[in-house]
Amino acid sequence: MPKFQIKVQIFLILLLATLLLPCGVLAERDMEPGEHTWSSGSRYVGDFVDGKRAGRGMLTWLNGDRYIGEFADGMMTGKGIYLWAIGDCYIGDFVDDTRTGRGVYRWGNGDCYIGEFIDDAMDTGKGAYLWADGDRYAGDFVSGRRTGKGVYYWASGDRYAGGFVNNKMEGMGVYTWANGDRYAGDFVDDKMTGRGELISVND
Repeated sequence: MPKFQIKVQIFLILLLATLLLPCGVLAERDMEPGEHTWSSGSRYVGDFVDGKRAGRGMLTWLNGDRYIGEFADGMMTGKGIYLWAIGDCYIGDFVDDTRTGRGVYRWGNGDCYIGEFIDDAMDTGKGAYLWADGDRYAGDFVSGRRTGKGVYYWASGDRYAGGFVNNKMEGMGVYTWANGDRYAGDFVDDKMTGRGELISVND
């Protein structure tokens, strides 16, 4: 199993363990369990403080979406799991009802992103993206796009390590084919362009 997939599993285990631990946001004596159903059909079951959702609980919407995790001052804040009725799933940090912090987002089609989020969008920092077809990337992201240094693995066995700009190979990098052939040099707009060296295992 690839190392980054092992790291993903460890991250998920640690996150779920955190959700099972006593809530550190509020003293347990301040919380009162209860439930509330709105006229819109949304329903909350969990802890309240001064009449607001606070502590741990589950919020379910009429469309089938569901959030399980921590709340503060009536909003999703802390660690949590958000499940969409369409099959998407997010596990990670929330701030004021938005996915903000570090987390894992899995689409219903099987694609998965592990990294930083801000205001519900993929953010800037280190992360990994796994495609359902077997391709995978680990490295830098800027505003949710592969930009910076990283490694892209194709399901076919090919691999590229080097620079990226806006999801494309750019700058210096090394492309290695599944058969062992290798190119080291310049890339422009996803293509080998400029100075470089092509090494064949048959030479």
